[in-house]
Amino acid sequence: MKKFLIQTILLIIVIGAAIVFFQSGSSSLGIPFLPQQPVLRELTINEKKIQVEIADTQEKRSKGLGGRERLGENKGMLFIFPKADKYPFWMKGLKFPLDFIYIREDKVIDFLPNIQPPSAGATDESLPIYLPREEVDKVLEVPSGTIEKLNIKIGDRIQSN
Repeated sequence: MKKFLIQTILLIIVIGAAIVFFQSGSSSLGIPFLPQQPVLRELTINEKKIQVEIADTQEKRSKGLGGRERLGENKGMLFIFPKADKYPFWMKGLKFPLDFIYIREDKVIDFLPNIQPPSAGATDESLPIYLPREEVDKVLEVPSGTIEKLNIKIGDRIQSN
């Protein structure tokens, strides 16, 4: 009976420690099997605020918005690169149209409106590759129509709040 009581107490301690560990932000430790919380930031373009998820690692940039059903209004994903270059993008796994806004040093350099998702059954080899005209250090993906709605033009400044 005494042995059972000790085992029960140890089991409760282990379970309690696991709960504390998982609730203490352990996902920031990079443990692969735990879901990672997205890093969010607010940007302002032409006095309009957009909440963006930050894609600043190769893993986050590779996944991008693929597999999601939609992207809410005034939402986006900001891809941040370590240096300016002409980074290729495609719409693999996308289910909704996007606007691409190409940025260098917080200034709009180029954009592509209304990029459509691939048709069902499209192979990776058949997917178009989208490139900016100039080197950029950030790419902002937003719902299709955002460029027009916010009257975004080349040269516009993007502020990080």
